[in-house]
Amino acid sequence: MKTAQPIPLICPVCRAPLSLLDRMYGCANGHPFNIAKEGYVNLLLSHQRKSKHPGDDPDMVMARRRFFDSGAFAPLSDRLSKSSAINHKGVSILDCGCGEGHLLGALSEQYEGFFCGADISKKAVQIAAKRHKKATWIVANGMRELPIADSSMDVILSMLAPRNPTEFDRILKPDGALIIGVPGPNHLIELRKQLQFTSGNFKEKADTAAGQCAPLFVETDREVLSYAYTLCKEQIADLIQMTPIFWRSSPESKSAAMHLEQLTITISFTLLTLHKAGGNR
Repeated sequence: MKTAQPIPLICPVCRAPLSLLDRMYGCANGHPFNIAKEGYVNLLLSHQRKSKHPGDDPDMVMARRRFFDSGAFAPLSDRLSKSSAINHKGVSILDCGCGEGHLLGALSEQYEGFFCGADISKKAVQIAAKRHKKATWIVANGMRELPIADSSMDVILSMLAPRNPTEFDRILKPDGALIIGVPGPNHLIELRKQLQFTSGNFKEKADTAAGQCAPLFVETDREVLSYAYTLCKEQIADLIQMTPIFWRSSPESKSAAMHLEQLTITISFTLLTLHKAGGNR
């Protein structure tokens, strides 16, 4: 029998360290968690969810997978891979709210280290685990206590996802970096106009994100990544399907947008790098 391997995961029941042995995770208190055939582990307890199937539904997950595969967000993935916080050997990264796993999966293929993706959507984690075998994928609620050990991560990614600053502070190493991605100025503005949808001032989202993380974190860098991209008909349909804000658009406006043969849009992200207040860096 193989020897149990320690990893920076903890038991969601008793918070004891988890070890990997064959096809399961277990703690010293006898709580077992089987690894699914796709390669992920479900560490979401029943009281940590509000519905039987929380998170993005299968249609949203598959639309997001197709859209990422199309290359529309490739500049975002490339920019993350060049981050000084990520670009070193043996890095440990948690992607909290990882979705279908494209961003973390790409990093796991480029660098050596421990890569963990967490999402409340079981379907999203299944899809991630099927493709990206060099990362660890877990079903977990990022807005509750995460099954990640204290001071174990060099980097936490929170890309277009809800944020849990208290847990991020607990999980990050003293010199670790929190990288947050939010919609930047004029993000998808052309499509939002087509859908007759008003989603507020995206220019304020970065300040709001930084403010939510204070005083535990201090912002140390801010970068806007913005570019024009021409969508084909299939990409337009997937982008509408995968983005929650478009659920509130009228059926008529969505139908009209989906009948467009192409649409050139602005894609814009603001990337914030934050460090623990009083941490070493």
